[in-house]
Amino acid sequence: MELLPEFPRLDPIPLPAPVWLFKTLEVVTVSLHLIAVQLLLSGLIVGTVWTWTARRRRDPLLTEASGTIARLLPIVMIYVINLGVPPLLFAQVLYGRALYTSSILMGGFWISVILLLMLVYSLLYLMASRAKKGIAWGWVGLIAFVVAAKIAVIYSSNMTLMLRPQVWAEMYRGDPYGLHMNSGDATVWPRWLYIVLGGLSVGGAGLLLLGLSHRLQDQTARFVRQWGARLMLVGAGLQLLVGLWVYIAQPTEVRESLGTSGWFVAFAVAWVLLSLALIGTGYWVHGRVSERDVRWPLLGAGVCFSHVLAMVLVRATIRDRSLLVHGFDVWDRQVTANWTVVILFLVLFVAALVAMGWLIRVFSQARGVEGEYV
Repeated sequence: MELLPEFPRLDPIPLPAPVWLFKTLEVVTVSLHLIAVQLLLSGLIVGTVWTWTARRRRDPLLTEASGTIARLLPIVMIYVINLGVPPLLFAQVLYGRALYTSSILMGGFWISVILLLMLVYSLLYLMASRAKKGIAWGWVGLIAFVVAAKIAVIYSSNMTLMLRPQVWAEMYRGDPYGLHMNSGDATVWPRWLYIVLGGLSVGGAGLLLLGLSHRLQDQTARFVRQWGARLMLVGAGLQLLVGLWVYIAQPTEVRESLGTSGWFVAFAVAWVLLSLALIGTGYWVHGRVSERDVRWPLLGAGVCFSHVLAMVLVRATIRDRSLLVHGFDVWDRQVTANWTVVILFLVLFVAALVAMGWLIRVFSQARGVEGEYV
């Protein structure tokens, strides 16, 4: 299919691997990245609310729970950043003609993400340091959340602006200095809100796992698991509503195109069923949090990851169909596979995931070691 004039010319260099492989890698890495992002956002929300409540009530249980979250968030941020690079690289390979253009149009905001990430990282370490010393840190958590939420707005703007080639030329003529946001797009805010609210269900699963830690006193661990189940239940319910808003906000031609896609229907049905499963799991686990039983938190984490994966597949289908409406077929690419390099890459990729899992396991089992924050 011949592309419309809005898109840059196709790169003559063929892809070194099939399109389906790049898309699979992108879906997996986006899912992992979003889980880390949502753990961060939910941790900031829950931790900040708990520390304010703890100071007002002088509650040692809430103080311990909120302080634990504050000390863990700098580690979560490591995964947010490192897991955020691969999906961007895969997206550039597949959608570079659209993503590069939208990134240039909002270049000033896009580059500012680096500085904003550094600011969030600094605030997280300040939170952890103040929590360890028993100093009030709620205001630091609030600022960190606002900055992190701003980064999410920038990402939502870019990932939706890349789907609107019909406005690129007019934007550039109006201001060629990279100071645009994707204003006027009805899909930006529901997509942003979906990610933020998704932090509740993902954060709930994280709290269930945190409640297994022997670093916490029994009463605190039980409290954390209880709130984890509640957040999982509430977050999944809210996401169902906002997810419907995301679909309704799509342009008419995109919704019509999605209606003819069997993949979209299958992924959307899976997402709805997993949302209901997540609600049911939260309700089920809430009544079984009295003991440090690893089965229920692992069940919650498994359903939660499957739910995020289904959402990412729905998101990917919406992106492909939105671009196809304008003549951009992501599957129409020349491929000259170099399987030696591809296999080597996949081996290293899997090894990196195993290493990350091992590091998480070692950290979760470590006892009696306190981190130092400056």
